Amino acid sequence: MSELKAHLFVCTSCTYNRPDGSESSPDEAYKMRKNLKTRARELFSKNEVRVSASTCLGECERGIAAVMYPKGEWSLGLRPSDEDKLFTQLTEEAARVK
Repeated sequence: MSELKAHLFVCTSCTYNRPDGSESSPDEAYKMRKNLKTRARELFSKNEVRVSASTCLGECERGIAAVMYPKGEWSLGLRPSDEDKLFTQLTEEAARVK
């Protein structure tokens, strides 16, 4: 069995204010997490990298929140357009851990 190299938790109850002032739906955070999980499965086994949904991480006023372990690195104020950036961080973290 491989060792878990990275575990990303994405808050799927977060919303954010769009430029037009309207509030997003938590479905956008859920979809982003689902996409990240699908992409991770294409490169890594479940025993190496995991992407999990989380309820409130306590930072919802900033937008979509995520935290990556083992570093405990937070990403705040995320938008669906940040998916690629977050995926890059995930793959870099997995490569860093031996």
